[in-house]
Amino acid sequence: MLPLVSPVLLFLLCTTWIFMSPTDILEVHPRLFYFMVGTAFANISCQLIVCQMSSTRCQPLNWMLLPIAAVLAVVLAGLAPHSETLLLYLLTAFLTLAHIHYGVVVFLARKDSHEQ
Repeated sequence: MLPLVSPVLLFLLCTTWIFMSPTDILEVHPRLFYFMVGTAFANISCQLIVCQMSSTRCQPLNWMLLPIAAVLAVVLAGLAPHSETLLLYLLTAFLTLAHIHYGVVVFLARKDSHEQ
């Protein structure tokens, strides 16, 4: 059941954002929102696959849930009433770069282990 915690929390956070969004973010930027959710889910899935293949325990919470929760808290608290779109763009860019970084690190670690 442990691997289900992060995906369930991701979808709960994103669903909350969709229904509580002051600017109706899913109607305004549906592709960007889905890309952000898909990137976060891909990272969670990839980390679970790497843990499975390396026979290690997975982390109960993926760290990518923290920036998503932080942006959601800012949006719901009304601290950035006219910046929800900007926050979505920044969050999407950050999560995309972090996911690419994770892939590169895993690739380089695999490459180094094969060279030895």
